[in-house]
Amino acid sequence: MPFQLVVITPERTLPNEAATATALLSRGLERLHVRKPGATAAEVAAYLQALPPPARRCCMLHSCHEVAKQTAVRGIHYREADRPTAGVIKAPPGLEVSTSFHALPDLGVCRGELDYVFLSPIYSSISKPGHGGEGAAATFPDADALASALVGSRYPVLALGGVTPDRFSELAELGFAGAALLGSIWAADDPLAAWDAARRAAERLP
Repeated sequence: MPFQLVVITPERTLPNEAATATALLSRGLERLHVRKPGATAAEVAAYLQALPPPARRCCMLHSCHEVAKQTAVRGIHYREADRPTAGVIKAPPGLEVSTSFHALPDLGVCRGELDYVFLSPIYSSISKPGHGGEGAAATFPDADALASALVGSRYPVLALGGVTPDRFSELAELGFAGAALLGSIWAADDPLAAWDAARRAAERLP
């Protein structure tokens, strides 16, 4: 299976973000995670309306899931704090579902109709300085336990937190199915060039 890449939006909307997001989606990005903490449903809807319809259909909403009932999107993402207390996630008709984990044991606890999950933090965060370890070994020192959890996961696990293209090979060897990119794209001088480099690096993996 190809190494999967998704891009998460910055918390605060950047100048020309809609145009950049649209361009990313025209250059091979298949899933854009719209993460805007504190945004109202109207604000999330307005963000989506700034994108052309084909781009909206690639968006995964991290909040205000009700917007997905009025606007055609790819799916919804559950933050750890928002997952159903029973631990069973039911996918709305026609939508993909993803969620986030921060501890290995949790990978085996959650049940439901999930298309993929995030595990974080893996490396020191680019968008949140001081957050996360210096590497996968720092955050999850038991390499065997990490590899076992990834192999045994019911769902594809994507690495999140400080991920850059030069680390894709390590992540793939550990058993990650892909990576979620945030700071390495939006903090770059040229986000589109950064995305192109990431896509090429993923395509070169065996």
